[in-house]
Amino acid sequence: MFARLLLIFILVPLADLILLMLISKYTTVATTIALIVVSGIIGAWLAKWQTSKVGVRIRDRLSRNQVPADLLTDGAMILFAAGLLITPGLLTDLFGFSLLIPICRHWYKTWAIASIKNHVSVNVYKHHPERPSDIIEGEVVSQTKSTQESVEKID
Repeated sequence: MFARLLLIFILVPLADLILLMLISKYTTVATTIALIVVSGIIGAWLAKWQTSKVGVRIRDRLSRNQVPADLLTDGAMILFAAGLLITPGLLTDLFGFSLLIPICRHWYKTWAIASIKNHVSVNVYKHHPERPSDIIEGEVVSQTKSTQESVEKID
């Protein structure tokens, strides 16, 4: 896992840098900078718009006493997209923009859920295997004045 993350943290910025250098080679440096600035402005606007849309839907579901788990995932993905759009580079911007498109977010969520199901297993035990099985369940009942008097009479 560490090796994969290391490759991502090295290869993605390197690919972004090479792409920006190629664009500036075939256009101008000013055009390349303008492209980065424009993508940042559009990305910020899209992130704000999607955040407000998802926020309204979350409040709507909460007002109906429903758990908005999928919308919270959307919110996290929008936040991640905003982080990608902050970083200078066209590859990260493209991935960030794709996270701001609802249908793409749905595809990413479907892929992530399938990936988690393939790599994570959950075992549920009724009784913990290391604990003894002679646990006695009980109920605590508060003692009222009448039950206290009857206990004293018995003594």
